[in-house]
Amino acid sequence: MPRITQAIDEGAAELRASGVEQDRRTAGVLLAHVLGVDRTHLLTRSNEHITGSQYEDYLILIERRAAGEPLQYITGHQEFYGLDFRVTPAVLIPRPETEFLVERIIKLMDDSMPSPLIVDVGTGSGCIAVTVAVNVPRARVIAIDLSAAALEIARTNAERHGASDRIEFLQGDLVEPLKAHHLENSVDVLASNPPYVNEGQAELIQREVRDWEPGEALFGGVEGLDFYRRLFVEGLTFVKRGGYMIFEIGYDQLEAIAEMIAALEWELVDVVNDLQGIPRTVTLRRPG
Repeated sequence: MPRITQAIDEGAAELRASGVEQDRRTAGVLLAHVLGVDRTHLLTRSNEHITGSQYEDYLILIERRAAGEPLQYITGHQEFYGLDFRVTPAVLIPRPETEFLVERIIKLMDDSMPSPLIVDVGTGSGCIAVTVAVNVPRARVIAIDLSAAALEIARTNAERHGASDRIEFLQGDLVEPLKAHHLENSVDVLASNPPYVNEGQAELIQREVRDWEPGEALFGGVEGLDFYRRLFVEGLTFVKRGGYMIFEIGYDQLEAIAEMIAALEWELVDVVNDLQGIPRTVTLRRPG
């Protein structure tokens, strides 16, 4: 049976031939996953042999990644804001860009909000809701998603990080579930990483995203703006005066978003760029 270093060499070569980026790192992550060790183990014990069954399991994972399946779905994990999140094809894989949204929420939490109500619309894996609950333990968090499968993953992640007692999970469309809880004019921060990809430009996104991640969490209509049109209007019912809405946008959507905002009772507070300098996180305030 091959040594660890030989297995990584072989896996990296197959991934490279399939056009997978960071082929050697990916091969190492997959082998560590099979062996149940961290990547430091692979470096310090690179001459150790692996068993036949481990080698076979590893090659199966290499083939899955070479076929385009995202690494995070294969291992079932993705790090976000320093926390490890469980992910499956039922949820969007958390992105580093969304950490800007979480950071913006946390910065709003000052002494004027002793027990804030924060609502995460389209929670998916729960990365926003769980991270906020962990970092702002005094907050009450509601996580909403239309998908029952996504809510199960979000609940699992809340349990993993000890935040279950501070998050309520509701199934439903957009902010509709808030009506049954009579939360009109009660929300301090309404947050969302919505589906904003233009469905007419699906061929422009990576195959790993287009072919594997849930379409309902990606595509927001012909212009990618359908979700925003509803959220800006319906959100006014539930965000309290002086409260905020914070959301993520696509790389070319700021101008269209600004036009929609100007026609409604929202005040643009700021726009945060991501690491590539692209406008990514928008903060609105409902005047009070």
